[in-house]
Amino acid sequence: MIARFTADSAFRNQLDRILEIICRKLQLSPTQYALAENHYLAVGKWLEQEGSILAPYKPKIYPQGSLPMGTTNKPLQREEYDLDFIVELEIAWWEIHPRELLSKVEYRIQEHKDYASRMQCKNRCICLVYAHDFHLDIVPACSYPEQGYGQICIPDRETKGWRDSNPRQYLEWFNCKAKPLEYRIECAEPLPQQESLEEKPALKYAVQLFKRYRDVAFRAMPNLAPVSIVLSTLCATHYQGEASVAETIAGILGRLSASIAQHQGRRIPVWNPANNVSEDLGERWENPYAYQKFVAWIEEFRNLWQELSTTRGYPEISHVLERLFDEQPTKDAIREDAAQISQRRSADTLGIFPKSGILIGQTTPIKVPQNTFYGQ
Repeated sequence: MIARFTADSAFRNQLDRILEIICRKLQLSPTQYALAENHYLAVGKWLEQEGSILAPYKPKIYPQGSLPMGTTNKPLQREEYDLDFIVELEIAWWEIHPRELLSKVEYRIQEHKDYASRMQCKNRCICLVYAHDFHLDIVPACSYPEQGYGQICIPDRETKGWRDSNPRQYLEWFNCKAKPLEYRIECAEPLPQQESLEEKPALKYAVQLFKRYRDVAFRAMPNLAPVSIVLSTLCATHYQGEASVAETIAGILGRLSASIAQHQGRRIPVWNPANNVSEDLGERWENPYAYQKFVAWIEEFRNLWQELSTTRGYPEISHVLERLFDEQPTKDAIREDAAQISQRRSADTLGIFPKSGILIGQTTPIKVPQNTFYGQ
């Protein structure tokens, strides 16, 4: 049986407010978002500049992953966000060696004095580090239109081979899962406009919170943690349109747990729904121990979420949320929500249901007196 979030609507609304505040505190701020866009566009302009070594291949740069999806998360233990971009070149993968493609992009980046000082070479990308804000992972790729719209091949430095991918169609698929929205990127110019809290679908909040709890739970064993695209795909696949963030997470956890049980110990496949070439995203689970840790983590997450549904009051809610999402963002969110409630009290617009004691944002027959939170 699929578990539901067993809580009344007033408590669910209160919890949704707190969860949304946590997500806002974890994601890129509007200032950081604008700064990331400026850096990304400047890098793209440099790579595309006429006369450069890349100019004959008509490079196009565009975002992939959490940034265009609206699910960025501040990492634990370090201050930088990890932002991913593709630089797609119009050359067939069979006409160039993977390392040669990487070398051409590296060479062009090194020609820029500032970028050269920020550059770090990784297996499939070139990383530009902007201290205390974020780093940009620039992933070179060859166009592969023979396989359909958005299809690309990414070079792998270690294997000296190619990896098929389709970040454009993946973004479209995810956004269609999140809400009925026609969304298509024809080219990669400005980043998609960052959604306000009111516009952001529940699925995107859920993905942020799944990734955050992943970071917390696996902080001592990051090599076993499920990668972000796996979590995003599993969440979107098991999402059934719930409007509440709390209910969305409960529904995803319940349906995912049922899917795990149906496979009877065999690992669940996570196929890339947007790649025209078959791709199982769960590569890390070729290590059986990594999959076992994932299954145990989902069960723990589900148990904590059920415990959360039985809590009442800020101290109880905070106790569970801190175990899930860490102390600082939880306490910050609780304080912000408490301050909003206090402001409504001052304006005489807050009351309680006589039987449940749940706070609501409108006048009721029983007035709520002034109070303080966390002894402040």
